[in-house]
Amino acid sequence: MKTILIIQNYNANKGDSSVVLAMLTSLRARAESSDLTFTVTSYDPMEATREYGVEAGDFALNLREIKLRRGLPRIISAAQEGCWMVYGFLWAFCRRFFQFCLPVPAFKKKTVNLYERADVIVLPGGHFFTNFNGMGMNLSHFYAMMLAFAMRKRTMIYAQTVGPFFGVFKWPVRAMTGFVLRYVDVVTLREKGGLQYCRGVHHLKQTAEIVFALDTDVALAQRVEGLKSARRDGRPLIGVTIHHLYYKHFFTKEQYRDIMADIFRRIVDEYHATILIVPMEEAVHGGGDRPLAQEMVVQSGREKDVFVLEGELSPPVTAAVIASTDLFVGTKTHSIVYGLKGGVPTVSISYQDKSNQFMDMFGLRENAIDMKDLEPVAFMVIFDRVLNSLVSYQHRQNQALMHVKSLAECNNQLLLDLLLHEQHDQ
Repeated sequence: MKTILIIQNYNANKGDSSVVLAMLTSLRARAESSDLTFTVTSYDPMEATREYGVEAGDFALNLREIKLRRGLPRIISAAQEGCWMVYGFLWAFCRRFFQFCLPVPAFKKKTVNLYERADVIVLPGGHFFTNFNGMGMNLSHFYAMMLAFAMRKRTMIYAQTVGPFFGVFKWPVRAMTGFVLRYVDVVTLREKGGLQYCRGVHHLKQTAEIVFALDTDVALAQRVEGLKSARRDGRPLIGVTIHHLYYKHFFTKEQYRDIMADIFRRIVDEYHATILIVPMEEAVHGGGDRPLAQEMVVQSGREKDVFVLEGELSPPVTAAVIASTDLFVGTKTHSIVYGLKGGVPTVSISYQDKSNQFMDMFGLRENAIDMKDLEPVAFMVIFDRVLNSLVSYQHRQNQALMHVKSLAECNNQLLLDLLLHEQHDQ
């Protein structure tokens, strides 16, 4: 029996959860992987166990308690995690170069035990290292892989986005990226943009986002009451996702709110449509993306025609809801993936070039607008073209999907090959 440890990116995000679900679904479906077991380190281990049916532990460097707590408990959590981070470097150094195991603090024993038991350790997609992530998330990714290297485990960077790098922490993040890419056994990137940051990396392959390999069960959307309420006879239903964080690189909050509100008004008034905003973040941190979405609805003045979907939906149900709309406008990365693979004609508001490249994989780059260039008139030109050619765009997406799915499946073949090499080495 072989064990694959998956270092999940952030499971309060439906997109990052769907990555692990897609990996597990694909790997479990392979006859040759029937002797595999899986474990996860996660932002929320209890949720990970419930959602994936696997044993789970905390991240090697975990920020959850620091984010969720307030006052003295937050200070204590930060001090505890900070001391572990410093001690962990010493622990890793002794383990790597002297094969000597220092004691592990009680609150990290489960996580370290999962590492010890693993035959291959995988860091799957979402962002890997980029300054779109905060420094804390970058450190968490770096730390997770550093422990794997210290234990001399086989490792894989799996269907990731690498870069871009910018801002105050550009060079520290690039340095961490370079260190990890230099020592990891296999790297796959889900789009070509990250190749520029991976020069000299061995065993590098461009594949595709693994979530493209996960089929969409549209029937799951039938149980969602909010979708039923938004669906009105004879009116197009437009699905939308927003981003409650990364707009800050391009706009003030007020500017972003006003632009999206103006777009909502135009869609409702000019096309007699209904809009359904689909949250992609759980409300664990300040409501996720719902508070900003609600501000946009109020600012639009079209509260009777623009809805924010309520309730915490699983990634498969979220994907089904998006696939049930007539046209989808995506800003969150994995929501764009859901739209493309679900066969619903999709428009991308791209905060990063990776979204443009996903659209390009389907031959639909013309239906993407960069967030930095987002303004209502330019957006509505794209929206009008897609809404008036729904059947054509749906056909183009479905035609392209088979090739993209095959690229996505390459990730798991490379992972299984790596596991086989590990077995041969023993």
